[in-house]
Amino acid sequence: MQNMSLSIKRHGDCGSPKPGSHFLGRFQDRVVWILVLERGFGYCCLNIKGLELQETSCHTAEARRVDEVFETAFESPEGLGRGTAVNLHWGNVLTPCASLPVRVYSDARSVLTGIIDSHDNLRQLREDFLKVLVWVLLQHCVKRRKAFAGSAAGEGRKPQSARTQSCVEPSAARSKTSSLKPRRESPSLNSFSDWSDEDDLFGPQPARRTAAQVNAGAPGSRTELQTGPSLPGSVEIDSLFGDVALSALRPLQPLGLGLPAADKGRGPESLGLPVAALPRLNFSSRHSELLNLPSGWRSAPLPAPRLQQARHFFPEEWFRFALGRVELAGQGDCPQEVAEALQLDEGLRELHAQVALSCFISLGAESSVTSPSYVYRVYCGDVPWTEGLDWLTANAELFQLTLKAFRYSFKLLFDQASLGAVESPEELLSTLEDYERDWYIGLVSERGWQEAVLQEKPYLFSLGHDLTMGTYTGRMLTLQEMLVQVGRLNREGVRGQWANLSWELLYATNDDEERYSIQAHPVLLRNLTVQAADPPLGYPIYSSAPVHLPCL
Repeated sequence: MQNMSLSIKRHGDCGSPKPGSHFLGRFQDRVVWILVLERGFGYCCLNIKGLELQETSCHTAEARRVDEVFETAFESPEGLGRGTAVNLHWGNVLTPCASLPVRVYSDARSVLTGIIDSHDNLRQLREDFLKVLVWVLLQHCVKRRKAFAGSAAGEGRKPQSARTQSCVEPSAARSKTSSLKPRRESPSLNSFSDWSDEDDLFGPQPARRTAAQVNAGAPGSRTELQTGPSLPGSVEIDSLFGDVALSALRPLQPLGLGLPAADKGRGPESLGLPVAALPRLNFSSRHSELLNLPSGWRSAPLPAPRLQQARHFFPEEWFRFALGRVELAGQGDCPQEVAEALQLDEGLRELHAQVALSCFISLGAESSVTSPSYVYRVYCGDVPWTEGLDWLTANAELFQLTLKAFRYSFKLLFDQASLGAVESPEELLSTLEDYERDWYIGLVSERGWQEAVLQEKPYLFSLGHDLTMGTYTGRMLTLQEMLVQVGRLNREGVRGQWANLSWELLYATNDDEERYSIQAHPVLLRNLTVQAADPPLGYPIYSSAPVHLPCL
């Protein structure tokens, strides 16, 4: 929206707006309301509001008239080849001003019937998912290595004095602590002369406490210490509790011994099922340790025969190809030799195969019979329960990587159905790198979608489900420069409608719900004007903070 404001300021086709001026912007099926809040020497303050996204009948009637007004002003009539010189909508509250190029997101929606329900496409989705998952795991290891190298480099750039100070501080603290310890005086024969037979060798007797103090655990008040004679080594009840009866004291609480044992669940080990043991990591290449995966990712509670049965799904050729494109060579290492050593490391291959197949089985993707509803649920993160789903969701980072790989796989399926099949590993790798760099593939309701829009990601893709029509839809946003048609609204007409709205709702307290069904007016644009009013009178879906722009 700020791009639109800058475009208006840059082109100057809207004249010199005054405070209280209203403008209407229209592109595709969106309507934007712009209000000039303040105007001074060299600056302008605007408020931008977004109107209805889900069009109603009243909204559609007025939006159609807005399109007609702009088409008459900026587009040539069919067959004439030139614009008309007569304003056919001279009595409308909207006056066209300009058609401005603005960098905005274009919204394209498509119905996926014939794509998501095709058996051939679903089989292709299963094959592509493992390839994408292998690539995502390798990229995760590479990013982790780069992050660790960056932090280590930052630690190495610390000055020598800072590192020396950090080493000296513990010893200084120890010396300071030792200096604070009181020194014991050595025994001397001269001190025996100070002893007396009347001294209490066992210290003062404790002060007596009441029953309330004993039960509450509060310390007794400080009283004068008694130094009467007592039997050395004895403990007298009267000296501790005074005249308090033992029955008045709080009874001892049970320690909870002998309670029934807690049920730890019935895991595969307790049932005697064979569980895939953690493989011993014997890497033949020293660079393979950089592609190691956490041990928790290798502890899926799946029987070993089941993993062996799904072993043929693992794309070994693609794994070798992806390893050849991983940049792990350090200083003095030949990249080609490092890639060959990684490709020949069987331990590394078995490690990634076990983790990828565990995620593959935990999602239920090994089944040859899938449905569009299954694809949609997994895409949304609502995975149907399987034997290893609890393990997968417990490893939150691995679950997010698996979900990301599945979404990339579906986007790859959508592109292949629309643009053609991927014919080579190089093309597949280039496509995945493009997804990682320029795309956000997720859900519209996720916070990441909003963050991607604010970061101006070039492309966004989402999968949806139309419950009314019973179809699955795809939505894609593309950031590009588009023409936005802008017109000036009659300020007195807007103020009059807002004043009438205030009187009707606040003073006359008209609560008739049917009043909204008759407020459409194509000439006054009453529906759009009422919606653009400030709440609680209006109901814009979005209202920006004041936007300050220079005007010089």
